[in-house]
Amino acid sequence: MNLDVLTLQAAATLVIVASTVMYLLDTLMLKDALPGRLWASAYLSGTFAATCYLAWLLLPDVYVAVALGNGAFVAATGFIWLGCVAFNGRSVRGPALVMAATVVVVIVAALAAGPEGGSWAGAVPFFLGNAVFAATGAVETRRGAIARRWSSSGLTVVLAVETVWFVARSVVFLWLGPDSELFRNAFDTRVSAFLTISLLIAAVVVTSALRANESALRGTSENRRLSVDAHGVLFRESFEATLAIVCERAEHAGEGVCVIGIRIDDLKRVAVAFGPDDAERLASEVRASVRRHAPTMALVGETDAGGLAVAFTTTPTTDVRRAARILHERVVADLARLGAAVVPAVGVGMALSADHGYHSEALTSRADEAAAHAAATGEQAFGLA
Repeated sequence: MNLDVLTLQAAATLVIVASTVMYLLDTLMLKDALPGRLWASAYLSGTFAATCYLAWLLLPDVYVAVALGNGAFVAATGFIWLGCVAFNGRSVRGPALVMAATVVVVIVAALAAGPEGGSWAGAVPFFLGNAVFAATGAVETRRGAIARRWSSSGLTVVLAVETVWFVARSVVFLWLGPDSELFRNAFDTRVSAFLTISLLIAAVVVTSALRANESALRGTSENRRLSVDAHGVLFRESFEATLAIVCERAEHAGEGVCVIGIRIDDLKRVAVAFGPDDAERLASEVRASVRRHAPTMALVGETDAGGLAVAFTTTPTTDVRRAARILHERVVADLARLGAAVVPAVGVGMALSADHGYHSEALTSRADEAAAHAAATGEQAFGLA
């Protein structure tokens, strides 16, 4: 069976539209957070791209449709990357500006080719733009909170395949040209349609699973579920949600908020030098020790795989430096009693609402940055080196 380009593009468009509609309905039902909304934007961009390509096949003189389709296709891959960045709790402002600039370059490159550019107008920027965002997205899925979700490996595979295919497509396009037999057999529009359908179905399944997992931990605006590990340490999403509520209440009550960050950056080296068992034992002891020695009513949660945070309200008489110093001393003492081959450096950092306001994410970020600096330099936040 030999399917023409129009038939394949129509089939791809149908699959994209159906997937987008289902994903958007889920997004509305779950009152999704930022990662889900960005992934929904990716599928909307993909729908627009497919519609543009279909319009160009039906009306070949409307060459603007190719430029807009290329830009929307690159934006779709970029939104997948941005969703992963947001899932990991990092700011998307800078990456979003990079994505927007790339999309503009891709559209301008296609428009510059004019009506004579045909279906391959601005092809190289289009190919490379997709490859870059797919690669950065694949890397992002292997770090932070999203890497701890088993389903994220499926998204890694999807983005890795897209990266390899678009890089190879660029090389063959520049080396042999779009009329070569190799390009027609392996990289033309027909193959692209089949690949798009396959990868899109896989991506929708994976991002739906990730979005459902994230939404379950986050809860709706009316109902939040808190999740803790075996040591009573709040998972990142639960800690962030609870700290936001505490900050809001403390601000209205005129109380201060202190966040103490605790970070250990040597665990990977411990795992390499002495084996993963020692590293896992140390990491487990750190979590248990911080929970054990933190102030009784304090929130204790994870910031990522190597960091913890302790948050509590303060009054003008609260000695936060003393609290941080005691916590540091007791955690170090607990690690020393393990008798491990090496005791990693423990860094402690502090952030106060008096200095950084009542924005929970800013407080956690500042405390974590100070803790990382302390672990690397030994300059602890409470004034002792």
